[in-house]
Amino acid sequence: MNTTNVLGVDFFSAGIVAAVEQGMQAMARREAAYVAAPDSEMMLAARKNRRLFRAIREAELVLPAGSGVIYSSYILGMPIQRRITTMDYASALMARMSESGKSVFILGGGEEAARLAGERILSRYPGIRLVGSDRGGYETDEELLAAVNAAEPDLVLVCFGTPGQELWMNRSRGELKAGLLLGYGRELELLAGLAPQVPQKWRDGGFEWMYKMLREPGNFLKVAKRAALLLIALKRRLFG
Repeated sequence: MNTTNVLGVDFFSAGIVAAVEQGMQAMARREAAYVAAPDSEMMLAARKNRRLFRAIREAELVLPAGSGVIYSSYILGMPIQRRITTMDYASALMARMSESGKSVFILGGGEEAARLAGERILSRYPGIRLVGSDRGGYETDEELLAAVNAAEPDLVLVCFGTPGQELWMNRSRGELKAGLLLGYGRELELLAGLAPQVPQKWRDGGFEWMYKMLREPGNFLKVAKRAALLLIALKRRLFG
């Protein structure tokens, strides 16, 4: 079984290699399936927003990206052994895509971030084709959809931020000529070098939250939300 249910959401738990393979298979079907990666904050928001909860549940893959999700899985007695962050997943996926010359479209995120991120993608994954990136000027959703469909990309990095990107992917997948959509959010700024990236050893250990809080004490609110998710998981374990 490749998924583990955490508070009503089936998270992919078979590791990043298997997740990339499933993503490649979904891409080949050309059905504009999408990938979501909820953290504690999004999970809490989804408990109050039915549309967001449905959007997460209907994703082709739901990645266990947040440490709060991992800790909750242990509390519930169904541990997910390792996080799969959006950044790590996208990197592994594009490495596979570069082997067969597949294409990427960057949607949203702003002109500078999209330009710099596109340059880094082409540098790191020389086999990939960049067939479009955000240049602004989309006045309607129809224009945005038309721009993506004209390129017919294998992968769309959707960078509208949460929950906008999850809701948009869920709403628009039936109208898109694309292989796979990935909610990429703020990761675009990290890839572009416009925001500092958490060192790998902190991410691997699940202590990304601690690193961010040490650097920016204002992140305490996000830590509090992670604790709130753990309390919900504990209540579910104790009382069902």
